[in-house]
Amino acid sequence: MSVLSEFINSYFLWRDPMIVGVVSGSICGFLGVYVVLKRIVFVSAMLTQISGFGVVLAFYLQGFSTLFFLTDPSLLSLLLTCAAVLIFSLRERFLYISQESVIGWGYILASGLVIVIGDRITQGSHDVASVLFGTAVVVERHETITVTITAVVSFLIHWFLFKDFIFVSFDPELARLFRYPVRGLNAILFLSIGVVVAVTTRALGALPVFALLVLPPVFALLVTDRLKLLFVISPFAGLLSAALGYFLSFVLSLPTGASIALVAVFLTVLGGICRRFGLLL
Repeated sequence: MSVLSEFINSYFLWRDPMIVGVVSGSICGFLGVYVVLKRIVFVSAMLTQISGFGVVLAFYLQGFSTLFFLTDPSLLSLLLTCAAVLIFSLRERFLYISQESVIGWGYILASGLVIVIGDRITQGSHDVASVLFGTAVVVERHETITVTITAVVSFLIHWFLFKDFIFVSFDPELARLFRYPVRGLNAILFLSIGVVVAVTTRALGALPVFALLVLPPVFALLVTDRLKLLFVISPFAGLLSAALGYFLSFVLSLPTGASIALVAVFLTVLGGICRRFGLLL
């Protein structure tokens, strides 16, 4: 009880980070349902790495350029992530190479560049580790506002286009037969994922964002077979992972990003137990 009381009395320290965490967990959990069901998990891994690369590149370019869009970490991260999303959502093959192979190529390239360029920036290895593993212990007020606005706008887009996204995602051939703009809707869907990834990665780091995109939907799939419930349970699981992960990191002095990811892993194990004993919703 003393630990809980100390945590509650220190609300001024964790208020903004907790808001960013639970909002990010909710929207990543929601969008992650598409990521998992469409079997594009590696796309989310690539996008988090590209977003992290954008942050590191902006730090590096601050010593060579005065152009705002090249030196602002949030903006450059967003631009690179959105560019990658549009390319991969509009093309199925690249020079006779499958899309999956190019996604793997992009993931490896972005990961390598993060390490190589990160070694050259004046801020040093601390900033690179923050991008990769999370910085939610310290969150600036503008990041709280940005993450919240991004999540609300994304939720609204998906609220109005929910049936369209479901249709083109899981039966694209029939959608084309009914003259749905499949490419356009896929571009909007992937773009919403890319923007959320870029914004949340800047606030939390690549590792927790990747975990929140993949593991809450996996938990939801383990505890229910109903499509609509997936989009309710997964955001709640993401919210719970972020909140409990941050709480444990605060009271036990653990790395925040890793704590969030491990709580999400624990939930999937719990979901597997529920599935094994038939405890489904």
